[in-house]
Amino acid sequence: MSDLKNKNIIVTGASSGLGRAAAIKLSYEGARVCLVGRSEAKLKETYSLMKEREHFLLAVDLCDFKEYEIFFNNIFSSFGPLDGLVHFAGISALVPLKVMKLKKLQEILNINLLAFFELTKYFSKDKYFNKLGASIIGASSVSSLRGAPALSGYSCSKAALDGAVRSLACELATKKIRINSIAPGFVKTPMGDEVLKTLSPEATDKILSAHPLGIGTPEDIANLVTFLLGDSARWITGSTICIDGGFSISS
Repeated sequence: MSDLKNKNIIVTGASSGLGRAAAIKLSYEGARVCLVGRSEAKLKETYSLMKEREHFLLAVDLCDFKEYEIFFNNIFSSFGPLDGLVHFAGISALVPLKVMKLKKLQEILNINLLAFFELTKYFSKDKYFNKLGASIIGASSVSSLRGAPALSGYSCSKAALDGAVRSLACELATKKIRINSIAPGFVKTPMGDEVLKTLSPEATDKILSAHPLGIGTPEDIANLVTFLLGDSARWITGSTICIDGGFSISS
């Protein structure tokens, strides 16, 4: 039996990619999932692939920070105490420094970093989370650990998230809330496919060959998420865990 049975978990970015895979996996592990994304239609697509339970859809713009209290109240009234939060909502952008505009950098930071801060702040309010213990996961990237051209905006948003996780782990431990980040390598998702479309065949081959174990799947990431949310990971907090097929150690 899974130790996620009947646990209430929020998954952002659940309309596609890693968020969708995590939501589906969690439903089959017995969790009740709040699917968060901008498109209700795409969230319904995810829902149709999940094991039937009392799941909840919430179509919101996570960069509309003034609405957070409203939608956390909605989630709590539907679910009760929250056991987990997974933030997969985000954007990737290949933008060289010479053409990077502050507006674009702010857009990246808003969803990749600041939304994670606000989600964590509201999730950890005493009225929302399960006092017996809870787990938060932020989506980082191997780009926070290993540089690449034209990814400075994206990379800095993920590196900042990793740094925040280490300090937040110290702050939230007294509430029995664990918080970690995961750093995937290149994974076969719609977002990943869009990145490849912007690259030359040579650059694409270089990315593929840099992963000794090959390209990952969303299900690979969902398996790690499931573990970190569960009680089996009760002694893990403040960590950034690479899941990258060896990319971060390859030359």
